[in-house]
Amino acid sequence: MKRYLTILLILALCLSLCACGRSRRSTYVSRYGESRYNTDHITDYGASGSGSSRSSGSYGGSGTGTGSAPVTSTGNSNALSRARSYLRYAAFSYDGLVDQLEFEGFSESEAKYAADHCGADWDEQALLKALSYLEFSAFSYEGLVDQLEFEGFTPAQAKYGADHCGADWNQEAVEKAQSYLKYSSGWTRSKLIDQMEFEGFTYSQAAYGVDHCGHSW
Repeated sequence: MKRYLTILLILALCLSLCACGRSRRSTYVSRYGESRYNTDHITDYGASGSGSSRSSGSYGGSGTGTGSAPVTSTGNSNALSRARSYLRYAAFSYDGLVDQLEFEGFSESEAKYAADHCGADWDEQALLKALSYLEFSAFSYEGLVDQLEFEGFTPAQAKYGADHCGADWNQEAVEKAQSYLKYSSGWTRSKLIDQMEFEGFTYSQAAYGVDHCGHSW
């Protein structure tokens, strides 16, 4: 009887551990009031979890994204724990995560170890960062790619984020035009279109934004 009770307790413990390792389930909601991207698949980078990535795609810097290598020192262990903590609440590029960890006082080697082994999918991180920008500001496709590269994402990762964010670039142009007109009344239609093109919108997107921003020309 005691033997069977012991087996049942072990099975219950295993089920509990499996439940703790499940991924986050959340949905990003756009400014337009509808679901833009479902993040059910995103890994929860727990302090002791491996953070398995969605795919084996390209990684920024020298990151390998393996997430399963042995921790070789206390410094590496602490850096890895901190990296996973950051990734639970914000999106980072490989370089951005390394810089943040160094800012926190970790050595360069410790920071790179953590970024290499945190299990992050850097394409996914670029997408999440793109979505976070679009929640608070309007961007053209090119402007969003440039901003993501500025954050440390590779060109391929930045384009992935912009390609998969679900943005309506005409609507982004409308909101960008409205933001200009909010702070200055000295715009002509042609000058505002020129400014929108400078921001990276195509001519047709810029014209659409200017013509649908609610301003009477």
